[in-house]
Amino acid sequence: MRRTFIALLAACSFSAVAADNWNPFPYDQSAYDYSGDKLRQAWPQLTRGFGSDYPFPDAEWVINMATSYPQALEKTVLANTGFTGKPEEAKVYAEKLQDVWRLTFRGDFAEAKQQGLALGIGGQVPAMLAQVVYAMFLVPDQAEKHKLLEEVISYTDQAGELVQADTVAQFGRIYAKARLGEELSVPVVLKRGYTSQIPEELNALLAKHPQQPYALALYGGYEAGVIRKVGKLVGRMTYGVSADKMEKYFSSSFKAQDNLPIGHYEYANALTYVYGDDEQAKALQHLKLAVAIKPINAMEALEVAQAKKMLAQYEQKLANN
Repeated sequence: MRRTFIALLAACSFSAVAADNWNPFPYDQSAYDYSGDKLRQAWPQLTRGFGSDYPFPDAEWVINMATSYPQALEKTVLANTGFTGKPEEAKVYAEKLQDVWRLTFRGDFAEAKQQGLALGIGGQVPAMLAQVVYAMFLVPDQAEKHKLLEEVISYTDQAGELVQADTVAQFGRIYAKARLGEELSVPVVLKRGYTSQIPEELNALLAKHPQQPYALALYGGYEAGVIRKVGKLVGRMTYGVSADKMEKYFSSSFKAQDNLPIGHYEYANALTYVYGDDEQAKALQHLKLAVAIKPINAMEALEVAQAKKMLAQYEQKLANN
């Protein structure tokens, strides 16, 4: 009975992915070629936002994960991925997984999702990262964006221990909740429990990885987002957020890694949410820092493009005053 349930879950979780008809990546992808050994060589930089020790998905990693997470291995086998846990199969599986990461970094998001989910639990991590990035930057329709972000949360929650223990998967789930929390109404956010889940999950992630730049910046953005919605007083009294905590999280993020475009433009947003026009000069400074960063993958290219739009809006606003 248990195996039947798991098989059904696997079938539901990883089917019909080929039907996605997503918008293509709109910029030149030639600089994001990580074929062959280029991926391993660039891996520390490509994953620097997730901390300094995010493991490269080679055959050794595959074997370790299969040994450490037997439930994940069981789901991977039932998903007909071709990997059954045998060491001799690990190299082939790892190479396929690395190709999914290559697609994600290149900006082939729909294909990354399709190929990633075909690999079962392990492939879900880059697949859902691709979906988060696509939803945030390339989906103009808000309802569709929300649907994709909600799907990321659902996939991650259903996948089990391996995905929920993975730094990228954890961050992706929290990031999806945070972005939904910014755009949904306060009653809906409260009903879903995001106001408690987001800080709890960020605290858990940072307890294990205290210097993860993305998580620190997201926490700062969360503090600012709550203040934007309910004000400083209610935010402090009801949710425990404050401008000082927002500043602390962003400062820690920049100390850990100051060359991530999203960190700088999220801080510019946060400054506006918390201080209005009073910190406009600082917001402009950080937007200029963001656009000066040379992107090394498709996600960063989209972030730099977003920062350029924000910078143009800020400069236009200043020109009109």
